[in-house]
Amino acid sequence: MGKARESRKRRRIRNVVLAWLLILLGIFAILAGAVFAVRAVGRNRLKNAAVSKLPNLQLQETEEEEIPPQETEEGEIWQEGWVRSEGKIYEYNTDIMTFLVMGIDKLDEVDGNPDGVSGGQSDALILAIMDTFQKKVRFLTVNRDTMVDVKIYGVYSDGYDQTVTAQIATQHGFGDGREQSCELTRDAVSALLYDLPIAGYISVNMGAIPQLNDALGGIEVVIPDDMTKFRDTWKQGTQITLKGEDAFYYVEWRDVTAFESNRVRLERQKQYLTLFLYKALEAAKKDITLPITLYKKLSSYMVTDVSIDEMTYLVSELLNYSFETDEIYSLTGTTEMGDGHEEFYPDYGELRKLMIRLFYREVDPQDR
Repeated sequence: MGKARESRKRRRIRNVVLAWLLILLGIFAILAGAVFAVRAVGRNRLKNAAVSKLPNLQLQETEEEEIPPQETEEGEIWQEGWVRSEGKIYEYNTDIMTFLVMGIDKLDEVDGNPDGVSGGQSDALILAIMDTFQKKVRFLTVNRDTMVDVKIYGVYSDGYDQTVTAQIATQHGFGDGREQSCELTRDAVSALLYDLPIAGYISVNMGAIPQLNDALGGIEVVIPDDMTKFRDTWKQGTQITLKGEDAFYYVEWRDVTAFESNRVRLERQKQYLTLFLYKALEAAKKDITLPITLYKKLSSYMVTDVSIDEMTYLVSELLNYSFETDEIYSLTGTTEMGDGHEEFYPDYGELRKLMIRLFYREVDPQDR
């Protein structure tokens, strides 16, 4: 009798355990399905934004590359969005999603600027270019001193119906310091790049750099240019590990007395970005909670139009992407001294070639 009772007790315990396991598996399946659904929603929304329009590269610089209005040289019907370069035909790569990252020259957490003129300048402008087919990411840096049409408050209206030619970094300042400033800057960068579609943006006050840097245990760099005017020990070729505010000054400082000092700083920013990304991706593979940690450290310093479902998709995708050190590109052009400030003028012929290299793919003759 006692053995039968013990056997029934064991069966009840086993059944309870199995029931809880089934419940937990069911909850896990629901959560996994929810995460998958969230990723899918984020992916689809970003994909749609990435192809919401096509760049306008049809504006030709030379007569020899002039596009026939209706047909190709082979008599084929010309497709919308096609461009010709050096005898080949290209189409916009719809597998690409592009995001604008802005580094704002403010140390404090993000706050509003109701005056519309003190939103802070974007000292760093970087386009992250995700190729969802090749599973790789490239970067394109935009010189902060690039001269473009900057929208400003109208004298007799409340809208941005007037423009001045100024450094692209100043566009962020003519806004509320939050979404409006970011949208104005995104539109200015898009216009510079032949109306390139930009799927999302993120602006970060540079005061967050020390926290992000230290979350990875510091970043080891070899100083590429002489910085002894800032710190005696920061000589060219010296190897140091950046910690705390040193990380901020490393990417922000420039010798304002030297001509084209921003170009030198831009190269340093590219170096730091490369090293930071390598270390962050390796660390994230070992600790899947790292992106959440970094996001929390960024949140009060950041403005973005990337939603949670989109962020979920992007983080899970980027962990599987490759990145090469030679995949950070810059605009080429000339720098001139303007009225007290440097002015950078892109070489639009080279810019068009770079656009085709980064955002287009050749049309296979068999697919025409």
